[in-house]
Amino acid sequence: MRLVGPRRIELGGDIRGSSEACAMRDRWGRLRRHGSIFWRLSWAERGWLMQGWLLLHGVALALRWAGFQRVYGLLERWPSGSDRALDDEEWILTRTHATVRLVRGAAAWSLHHPTCLHRSLTLWWLLRQQGIASELRIGVRMEQGRFEAHAWVERQGAALNDRADIGQDFAPFDTASWSLL
Repeated sequence: MRLVGPRRIELGGDIRGSSEACAMRDRWGRLRRHGSIFWRLSWAERGWLMQGWLLLHGVALALRWAGFQRVYGLLERWPSGSDRALDDEEWILTRTHATVRLVRGAAAWSLHHPTCLHRSLTLWWLLRQQGIASELRIGVRMEQGRFEAHAWVERQGAALNDRADIGQDFAPFDTASWSLL
């Protein structure tokens, strides 16, 4: 027997066709692919990725302990990171899309399953740190008798981390009404 990951595999038998072996190869292949993607990032992007990964976990814990209003208030009061005037729309668009991708990557390697609220708060805060204006949106709907809520980030009225028409499926709250949440 040989220990591979958290499971033991018999070396004498043919494991190439087993579903466990296929799943293990898929996990190692995915890790290798994502690992190579990580090393192709610039140092600044690696820093943003790690910051996003840590923030996803911090936001999840803080929401459990302190609730949405306190966490949002803290992140909103945190000074934004960029003092320069951002008038280069191409740079803003490039940085926005890169930050969306980095938050998705951080969520993919999270230790828990981050919700839309975790991902959206993280993306919104990282954009603020770069001086990029965006808005956190929270919407609700009734679907088959069930109350559902969803969070996403918008910039100039366009959803960044969700479908473009998400505002049609969920009725977004006005930011001023968040005191009711």
